[in-house]
Amino acid sequence: MKIFDRYSLLCISIAAILLMAALINEKGPEDRQEKDIVGIVYDIKTTKNGYTFSFEDSDGGNTRCFARSEPLEFGVYSIRGTFSDDGGMFFVDSMRAIHQNGLYRN
Repeated sequence: MKIFDRYSLLCISIAAILLMAALINEKGPEDRQEKDIVGIVYDIKTTKNGYTFSFEDSDGGNTRCFARSEPLEFGVYSIRGTFSDDGGMFFVDSMRAIHQNGLYRN
C-alpha cells in the first residue's frame, strides 16, 4: 500500500517550489532603506513637483527616479534615496555630480 502516489508527490513539490519562490522574492524593509547609486542620467521630464528621469547605474540596471532638483542630461551622478513601496520609482534625497578623469566638464 502506497502512502503517496506520484501525482500527490508532484503536487506537493510544486506547492513547495511556489512557496519558496514567493518567500525569496518578497521585498522586506531592508530593500526600502536608503541606498547610494552611481550612474548616468537621461530622459529627463519636468513635472509639477520636480523632475523624473531614467538612471542607468554602473551595473547596467535602469531605474526611474524622481528629484526636486534638475539634473543635467547624460550627467554622471551619485544619488542617494529610497525606493517606493512597489519598487517602481526611486525618490532621490541627494544628488552629487561626479567629475572624474576630465570626462565631465562645465
